[in-house]
Amino acid sequence: MNKQLRAIVTVILCVLTAIGVALFITVNLSPLFIHVSAAAPLCLTRGQVQTDYWRLLAYLELPWVRHLQLQSIPITAQAHIHFRDVRHLLLIGELVSGVSLVITIWLVHKQKRQGQLWRLLLPLKWSLYLIVMLAWLPLINFSADFVAMHRVLFTNHDWLFSPQRDPIILLMPEQFFWRLFMIWLVVALLLIGTLWGWLMFELGLPKLRTNKANNRRD
Repeated sequence: MNKQLRAIVTVILCVLTAIGVALFITVNLSPLFIHVSAAAPLCLTRGQVQTDYWRLLAYLELPWVRHLQLQSIPITAQAHIHFRDVRHLLLIGELVSGVSLVITIWLVHKQKRQGQLWRLLLPLKWSLYLIVMLAWLPLINFSADFVAMHRVLFTNHDWLFSPQRDPIILLMPEQFFWRLFMIWLVVALLLIGTLWGWLMFELGLPKLRTNKANNRRD
């Protein structure tokens, strides 16, 4: 494989890994942002709501949890189907992230061993620009893009929840998903930025720039 092409493939896998890890972190931080107070009409305690939400997350993220069983919050068959679809997407994402991580570590190690780490800098820089540009679109009109994303990812209409029939949706209003999107974006950028910083350190560029600055002063 051409060295520059291999560098591009390595960066793509790095970005996929960062996106997947950021998604995993975001999903598991989501219990901090659910609207527990919205469950007041159901006469449930905070503990009951949190327990059921963690049961939902276990179903969505753990392959061996095959059935969604909530103790306190009622859900319809339609909601079951939607959460099953979300589960499939998340499990695929976890698999892709895990495979990407293993291959990425191997490729980066190979690039380092061959003294080719510098080839990753430019593709990684453009990847950061691309993510920021694409992320700007949801920031402009999150509501419309949120609906459009559901229409693309889900071929049915089971994601249209009724608060009366599926009160679990009250725990996850649009503001909830907005916050999760922002957390995901920040974490993904931090992970990619950390990789950038590591590359700069390995290549000795900060030290080189410091030496150049000192020489100019002299």
